[in-house]
Amino acid sequence: MHQLKSDHITINLLDNGAIGTIMADNVMVNQVAGNALDGSMANIYLRVQTAGQYRYTPLIGPASSSRLSLTKNGARWQGRFADIDYDLTLLLGSTNWFWHVALRSAQPVEADLTYVQDLGLGEPGFVNSNEAYVSQYLDQHPFTNDSHITIAVRQNQPQAGQYPYLQQGALTALAGYATDGFQFFGTDYKSTDEPSAMNQADLPSQVLQYECALTALRTVPLTAADGDTAVTFYAAFKPNQPNGNLEELIADSEIQTDFAALSAAAATWQSVSLPEANQSLGRPLTGTSLTETQLNVLFPQQRQVERDQTGQVLSFFTPDDTHVVLPEKENQQERLTGNIIMAERTMTPTQPVLAATQFMPGVFESHVVFGNTNMNIMITNTRSALNWFKVTGTRIYVRPAGDAHYHLLTMPSAYAMTFNGGDWYYQLAGDTLKISDDASSTEQQVTLRFASLKHKRYDVWVASQWDTATLGEKPLLDITDNAISLSPETDTAMAKVDPNRAYSIQYAHNAQAFNIGREEIILAHTTNDPTHQLVAVFDSVSQFSIVTQTNTVQRADSEPITTSREQHRDYLEALLRHFQVTTENSAKQDIAEQTNLVLRWYAHDALVHMLSPHGLEQYGGAAWGTRDVSQGPTELFLSTGHYDVVRQIILHLYSHQFSENGNWPQWFMYDEYAGSFADESHGDVIVWPLKVVTDYLLATKDTDILSEVLPYMSLKEHKMITKSESLLDHIKRQLAYITSHFLYDTKVSAYGDGDWDDTLQPADASQKKEMASTWTEELTIETLRHAAQAFASIPDFAQSLQTLADEMMADFKRYFMQDNVLPGFIKMDADHHVTPIIHPNDGLTGIDYRLLPLSQGVLSHILDPQQSKHALRLITQHLLFPDGVRLMNKPSTYRGGVSHIFKRAEQAANFGREIGLLYVHAHIRYADAVAQMGDQAEAWRLLQLVNPINIQSRVSNAALRQANVYFSSSDAAFPDRYAAQEHFEDVRDQSVAVKGGWRLYSSGPGIYIATLLKSVFDLAGKETFNSSFSLPFDADYHVSVTA
Repeated sequence: MHQLKSDHITINLLDNGAIGTIMADNVMVNQVAGNALDGSMANIYLRVQTAGQYRYTPLIGPASSSRLSLTKNGARWQGRFADIDYDLTLLLGSTNWFWHVALRSAQPVEADLTYVQDLGLGEPGFVNSNEAYVSQYLDQHPFTNDSHITIAVRQNQPQAGQYPYLQQGALTALAGYATDGFQFFGTDYKSTDEPSAMNQADLPSQVLQYECALTALRTVPLTAADGDTAVTFYAAFKPNQPNGNLEELIADSEIQTDFAALSAAAATWQSVSLPEANQSLGRPLTGTSLTETQLNVLFPQQRQVERDQTGQVLSFFTPDDTHVVLPEKENQQERLTGNIIMAERTMTPTQPVLAATQFMPGVFESHVVFGNTNMNIMITNTRSALNWFKVTGTRIYVRPAGDAHYHLLTMPSAYAMTFNGGDWYYQLAGDTLKISDDASSTEQQVTLRFASLKHKRYDVWVASQWDTATLGEKPLLDITDNAISLSPETDTAMAKVDPNRAYSIQYAHNAQAFNIGREEIILAHTTNDPTHQLVAVFDSVSQFSIVTQTNTVQRADSEPITTSREQHRDYLEALLRHFQVTTENSAKQDIAEQTNLVLRWYAHDALVHMLSPHGLEQYGGAAWGTRDVSQGPTELFLSTGHYDVVRQIILHLYSHQFSENGNWPQWFMYDEYAGSFADESHGDVIVWPLKVVTDYLLATKDTDILSEVLPYMSLKEHKMITKSESLLDHIKRQLAYITSHFLYDTKVSAYGDGDWDDTLQPADASQKKEMASTWTEELTIETLRHAAQAFASIPDFAQSLQTLADEMMADFKRYFMQDNVLPGFIKMDADHHVTPIIHPNDGLTGIDYRLLPLSQGVLSHILDPQQSKHALRLITQHLLFPDGVRLMNKPSTYRGGVSHIFKRAEQAANFGREIGLLYVHAHIRYADAVAQMGDQAEAWRLLQLVNPINIQSRVSNAALRQANVYFSSSDAAFPDRYAAQEHFEDVRDQSVAVKGGWRLYSSGPGIYIATLLKSVFDLAGKETFNSSFSLPFDADYHVSVTA
């Protein structure tokens, strides 16, 4: 690695000349560090047009043929492309850096240059935590004046108390810009491996605030001729922009002066030898498209077939609930189709499981982890939404007979997902490759299988990148003829909690030769920038298997794929009590089939949420959210009669109660890393564990649980302490916390650090002790009322609960119900004067209605029947949109990323997730409220709005999305917050598309199942889980469940 350094800027170059990292003081400018295999997203592209076709080359990194030379504060890449000699110079100023390009050609050649920089603009730990999340909080603001374009970027999440700022532009004329990787690379990059913008005449020159923050700048057309044609791009850094991102902070004159001084300084350039690219590496290999005839041979029975407007098949399900996706769909989707698989079949909370994440475009395994999904990772997770980085996860390169090159397998001809595995089909000339990856049903093991269906032989590399953050740079490797044992370095957290922890990989094959090596096999040279890949080399092989397991496995599981998949499916059937809804009415069969399918896949998602907490976008997790585990898992298992699981959740929950104050953390790790937890929590979190106990007691009458003796967690010492008390005593401490955190001398719970919607935390921290959440108050009163019934066997205690509920209800009427619209919050002064916040009379936020108080008022029976009907009418009139119900009737006002009233609601530059206002979890709660008011048919219709299977048949403006996974939000496809503010009503008239948000990691799947079974189909009202009946609200549907 080569380091360039100035006063405040440090740029690390890899051995291959690519950008490693760009640091401005302690701020990481780029989003993902470059690597020896892929290079970096940051680059300069030279492009020409010949015979109507664009040809281009990156000037930096492993795909470039440039020569490199260095000086103390600069680097120089020189080379020739399309008869143009180019000279690219990088110069570092004190707080800025410049890319100066000189072009020369003996004959005039028309060309242009494109500057690309991926953006993180935060402290390294923050940037590396989640690229999509970081991107959502980067405000990119273009300033244009004819051919003068400047992009100002502000990090809206505070970094060490400051808001880093980056200004990018050029000292020469520009023609256009882009602000997100989805604009530059395009969704079809997953198949083409080429940035779509490089084959388009112009960049879009429109702001897109999405999940791959990136600045692209393109010059006006240039003519390379005998004299130098010069272009200079720049980036300039400021450590803090405290104001909204609405102005350029750095004057052009200052930038021009700095560049003139740098370019005039004498420099001695020293040539650097660059490694030659591996000549045996060819272009990535994709499967050819399948005809419908070929598709029918592979999958003869297809259900819920999704087609585009031309009739092209996009996806479908098979009779065993397998979901099949074709590249014709994947190339249009923004999110990589994927799945998380888990080994064994357990419902036991906190039991560690081996999990792996799979993605359609050739990511056969990633984020392979046993137990804690942050701390115990074996194989790395993907780092880009478009499969740009190929070094991560487990990948396969193949060299067909007679081919001089190895080709990375990327987009398959078809991808089939099962509950515990997946199949990738690559149709090639004269053969089909089938790659399968499955989690065992009996052991902590995943097995990757490769097979040529025509029994042809290939030379194959299988590369897996281990995670250095968890295993260390130099884990303990024991490599034998056909196996690898991989143990963490002794100073890693993983090794410290379990010195005997190890993963193993075992290989079985029919190869003529086999060996195991490192990344040098793929790179064809040694490197000072190791990619930490293990590479298995198979010479002339037609089939092989690779078993990854933990050292807890006594022997490898050799069960056939079909057996394993059947057992995992049976496991979900048992969880759901073999629920089926059927109908003989052909017009209604789609709804019945979609319901049956989505319940199985949501059950799978709910188990991942509980047992291996992480998602497809949110790969970090590893913890139980106190509120989350009290909802999704507990409601799922209560609604399906698996009461023993809920009992175990209760005991684990209360073992993490703080000894010092009786409260809980917002989240906590429940395993060997139990000392890791949040040191704060939102104001409603204290209520949820009591709600779980209450619901469990009402369902089971198991009062013996109250005598269970449980430990406490120390907030100060971050460990379990020896003090133990009965669950009942724990609950009494919990109630003491609730009663000691009222506002003033009222019975109104203080807002604290927030409620369910944590984007609405107040910008002014002092208001935490003056505000109260209507929703939290309703939830607390409901829980206390039910607890009084649940604890009836302890009369005095039950009476104290009822008294507290009555007192809180009296104050609720006094302070919250001052007219016929419940406010989102109230603010109370010492004289008990109340100001409503998010209310028609609210002169502060400009927002009139908030969903949560209205729907929870119905669910909690805080409101009487007439008030409940009025609340539901308000929701229908102001909050219900064609794709579902929104959290508020309009978004919070965005002013360049500065918080005036609320924190994240005014900081996020992207209009998605909670910011986009349709959070599916809250929509499900609304459907539950409708059901509890007696309209089960409408509740079922509402739930169908967020069922992703053939969703366009119900939501006409729904964008393509994966059909077998839970989406946490429905995001209107506005390019940025300003467009959302100006055109929000376009969502109601469906003139803007709505997209699926982050997937899988949510309590929502469990809540969805519980709401459907309990509130819509009234299964809780059946004597046992062995029943068969017609739906009272629609006799065409028949429901059956079997214990």
